[in-house]
Amino acid sequence: MPFTTAETSAAVDLLASPEGGGLLPRHPVVREADGTVVAWSIRMILADPEGGPPRSPRTLARAAEQGRLFRIRAGVYAEPESWNGAFPAQRHLATAFAIAATRRRNPSVFCRETALLFHGLGFWSVPTSVCSRARTLGDSGHQRPSRPEGMRYAPFLEARHLKPKQWFRLAESVGGAASPFLWGTERIVLAGVPVVVERMALVLADAIPRMDPVEAAAILDALMSGRRTGAGDHGKGKIATWSEESLDALWGLSVSVTSAQRLRARTRFASPEPDSAGESASRVVIRDLGFEMPELQHSVHDQQGRLIGIADFWWKERRLVGEFDGLTKYLGRASYSGRSAEDVVTAEKVREDSIRAQGNGMVRWLASDVRTPVRLEAKLRQAKVPYAPLAT
Repeated sequence: MPFTTAETSAAVDLLASPEGGGLLPRHPVVREADGTVVAWSIRMILADPEGGPPRSPRTLARAAEQGRLFRIRAGVYAEPESWNGAFPAQRHLATAFAIAATRRRNPSVFCRETALLFHGLGFWSVPTSVCSRARTLGDSGHQRPSRPEGMRYAPFLEARHLKPKQWFRLAESVGGAASPFLWGTERIVLAGVPVVVERMALVLADAIPRMDPVEAAAILDALMSGRRTGAGDHGKGKIATWSEESLDALWGLSVSVTSAQRLRARTRFASPEPDSAGESASRVVIRDLGFEMPELQHSVHDQQGRLIGIADFWWKERRLVGEFDGLTKYLGRASYSGRSAEDVVTAEKVREDSIRAQGNGMVRWLASDVRTPVRLEAKLRQAKVPYAPLAT
């Protein structure tokens, strides 16, 4: 490891702590009486279910040929309607579940972005591949499944990555070399299928430096606020938040000095204040465009001191409120408030008028503006958001 003894020791302590793990104990995966598995809302059929009667491979293959089932992996099929109607994160995890179901004797170890989804963290953009560990150099690479006719979204590509050599040496140094490939992992059983996932601390140290800064901010901000937004069942228990000290300890698990430097820059930028991945992404783009960084979650009051609302972003000198409008706010029953789109729009209009009545300006933007920074830049410039002073 290219770090001091103190840095490595802090990283090992973090890895052994509850927050250094963090795998969600429950996921919405259940097996019904007829053996069908419902995984993240997707109905799936296993040719060889654990604890249940096997299904005829020939019958399942014929159903797939006729379009009545979609083949996800060898021996694992999904019902078309539920597959096509699922959200991307659900299909990603269902694909990982299918991979795990076909490798029960030598379990796959899920890592990087896929592991973060199993840990309950949502993304600004859903990862394009299921990430797992290769046992040998010859096993590394990519496996792209076929996309049958009628399947709106193909099963995710599987990308198999070698475990960093530094982690094998670290495992030996702490007495974890009995099973070095499985060192630093956690295991859950979903509908009889064992799923092995790297612990949170290892995943972050490996994945965050490789990510786009926008994606990394969405993950790190969610950790600092204790906000899990993935497709798992979080239960009713409180989720531990990550402190600056815990994020600092990740550096000792980095696979190179360059990776540690990049990780350090991203963890130092992290904040518990953004309320959504969209707000985290906006903050990165605002910084990279050169604008002055705003205050986050600013309380706006009327002249009588009554709270009107909490602004996502606030530029004090300009008395300007910035608002990121995520579409889930307006999706009726699927919205985070559960209110109709009409009610949400009306409430937002009343709120905006009240904020403006106090002499404040307001600029709004959408996810599409954040994904196309030139559009966000145009909106911020029109609102006269100040640029950050040049470093001297």
